[in-house]
Amino acid sequence: MMASSAPVVVIGSGFVGLGSALHLQRDGHDVVLLDPGDPTRAASYGNAGHLAVGEVVPLSGPHVLRALPRWLADPLGPLALRLRYLPRLTPWLLRFLRAGRMSEVERISAAMAALCDRIALDYQPLIEEAGIQDVLRPGPHLRLYASRAAWEAEGWRWSLRVKSGFRHELLEGEALRAKEPALASSIGFAVASLDRLTVGDPLRLLTAFRTLFRARGGREVTGTATGFTHHGALVSGVACADGHVEPASAVVVAAGAWSHRLARALGDRVPLETERGYHVMLPDPGIMPRHSMSHVERGFALSPMEQGLRLAGTVEFAGLTAPPNWDRARNLMTIAQSLIPGLKTEGHRFWMGHRPSLPDSLPVIDRASSARNVIYAFGHGHMGLSWGATTGRLAAGLVSGRPTNLDLSPFRLSRFSGGRSETASASP
Repeated sequence: MMASSAPVVVIGSGFVGLGSALHLQRDGHDVVLLDPGDPTRAASYGNAGHLAVGEVVPLSGPHVLRALPRWLADPLGPLALRLRYLPRLTPWLLRFLRAGRMSEVERISAAMAALCDRIALDYQPLIEEAGIQDVLRPGPHLRLYASRAAWEAEGWRWSLRVKSGFRHELLEGEALRAKEPALASSIGFAVASLDRLTVGDPLRLLTAFRTLFRARGGREVTGTATGFTHHGALVSGVACADGHVEPASAVVVAAGAWSHRLARALGDRVPLETERGYHVMLPDPGIMPRHSMSHVERGFALSPMEQGLRLAGTVEFAGLTAPPNWDRARNLMTIAQSLIPGLKTEGHRFWMGHRPSLPDSLPVIDRASSARNVIYAFGHGHMGLSWGATTGRLAAGLVSGRPTNLDLSPFRLSRFSGGRSETASASP
């Protein structure tokens, strides 16, 4: 790292960026947080609010190739591909298919489990210092199925969860109705994830972390990072769209779905895609479920929150600039009403945002290949909230030269053909 009096600049103020900034401050660094300034535009604001302990199954798997034609044919399904975007998506999609080989799935799952094991441990001290313990809600979380047979058909997915030490309880019949009376009779089986927590208001948690960051002396700068200035082989500053340069002794790139543009400015081509996710907020649902729930086959999650009931989920590949397809959000309400009869949707609010997704469901937590004082911390897909504090601790450790208690080899940049030699074009 540079021997410089300049601060460490963290690009991005979502949960990964804030986690990095807070841990850097704990290590004694002066920190500047650089962000475009709209907290509602990215996945940290619009997620389902789950601290997903036990979520160790990657998105790709042996089933993907068979399911692909169905995904292409259903614009409102749990995973949708806009056909005009398919040529640009193809390099990423080929990597995604390769990550679905069973030997790869098992390796990826083990790496996911290592991050999941740290969720509560790494969040607890930050939440306590921010004084926002009340934002956490205990589980269980219910994974819903039409029947026991539908659950048993998951096969290898559940073997991965059990292997990771996943604590759960099987519910059906009267036991399921007692746990969640509002459920429709079409739901005959559920698995209760006992260790999962939910966040009652992700924006309130983000705001509390920003308040803590400022109270510790951190400085926030509103701006869009576009590139870097250099001093020899190291980065000396972050160039912004308005023309100013923010001096830096080190940089953490945690800019979510926009991170690959900054990596490219350093010569690293990373196959990062945006998984466009939708949510609907129901301020007065009439019926408030007791627990957070997800319907596996429909790629759908339902979370009681402080401001109402959030319906979230689905994946859409269409890039960073295509307009939203609000029919996907309306479909979330249709699904929710089929699961909870009598649910009211008046006053609903729609949102669409960008999950930063790498084809193997693992983030990059590593140094840039051409500048050792730039740390990449992005690509968390659906797990940015869950892994934000742990990634922040690991990224801060790379800046500070601290040894880590977690093997970082699965998260290295070099897994993508050495990073710099990547030839597939990154999505805009």
